Amino acid sequence: MSVRLSLSYYILFNILLLILLPPLAYASNIDSNKNHYYLIMKDKINVEKQEKDWFIGALDNLITGNKQKISISGCDFKRFEGNKKNINNQLKKINFFENYDEELNKYNLLLNDFDELFLIDSSNLSEMCIGFSYTTIILLNDNELMIPYKQHLIFYKQLVNTDENKINNLKRNENCLQYKQVDMETTHTCYYQNMTILDVYEAMSFDPSNVFRKKIKIGEDFSDIYEDDYLRVEVEYKWKGENKLEIVQYFDGGVTYYTFVNQENRTKLITKLSPD
Repeated sequence: MSVRLSLSYYILFNILLLILLPPLAYASNIDSNKNHYYLIMKDKINVEKQEKDWFIGALDNLITGNKQKISISGCDFKRFEGNKKNINNQLKKINFFENYDEELNKYNLLLNDFDELFLIDSSNLSEMCIGFSYTTIILLNDNELMIPYKQHLIFYKQLVNTDENKINNLKRNENCLQYKQVDMETTHTCYYQNMTILDVYEAMSFDPSNVFRKKIKIGEDFSDIYEDDYLRVEVEYKWKGENKLEIVQYFDGGVTYYTFVNQENRTKLITKLSPD
């Protein structure tokens, strides 16, 4: 199964996020001072390479959450209120233990390893979340998230505290204007107070959807091609002096442009999504 993402899909998805979600898309109504962030644990996807690449391509998201709510791509999962017995009964209702018995045994997981249960918030589903590919998230005692998905258990690890602080700082200092859309081309402008270009870029790099894989230095131009089984993108980084960075990402079918400008103790970021 081919899982390489074309830009048409990638850009359309991001345009829909801009249209349907507020500027702090991932945080929803969560207090950013108390947010935690999670990334997929690729080494715990124990399947054949082709299937593993498919899982990564489909599920490699930055997850935001706290004790009350978890958000993935703008879809909210609310904390299930109840004790271990209630959680057990709820999971039995959806045949979780029956459907994932082999996976639970593989990872030596029991109900006592489950700390919290989160269920998709069906009372507040956006268009993006209708028919979402999974409806249940389990927080384990070791602070990993576990998502039951297509007869497999997918795990996400919490970022270290210093990295979480960088993302929360980005969100606290973010002020975004209304997006502008002409035909299928969308432009989004945000300002980040008291943050440099390097600060903004580094905080955004934790989100795999931005494809900011390069560790940047001021004035250092860069070009490369990232080619995975689930994604191909050609990137160009060009500095225009010390206070302006332009990044272009060429996917199969279109282009994403990022322009960072640092001025008056803040960084302005213009993002333009341009599918074919």
